[in-house]
Amino acid sequence: MKIEELILNDNYALPLWEKRGLIPSPAPVIKKLESVTVNFLKSLKVINENSELDKSSKLDKLQKLVDQLPWDDFDTEEKEFLADVIAPEIESMGYNPWTII
Repeated sequence: MKIEELILNDNYALPLWEKRGLIPSPAPVIKKLESVTVNFLKSLKVINENSELDKSSKLDKLQKLVDQLPWDDFDTEEKEFLADVIAPEIESMGYNPWTII
């Protein structure tokens, strides 16, 4: 899926929680997950489209971006859900998301 589509998507819709076998988190948490995801994806797009950055510089910026995500604000299932949503976009840039996240 393209970054633009994920930005517009409801990435944490209730049926997606059920599909994962999870009870949905409270609405404010879901809203925060969506906001964090959209902001991350917008920043990721800027990094990816910056032709002045080489692959190593992009990786450094990407790692900082991932490290700045508010991981501690979410429980284990929410963290995994967030990681699963952003991982394909990191991979589409040519990086292994599981060595970054």
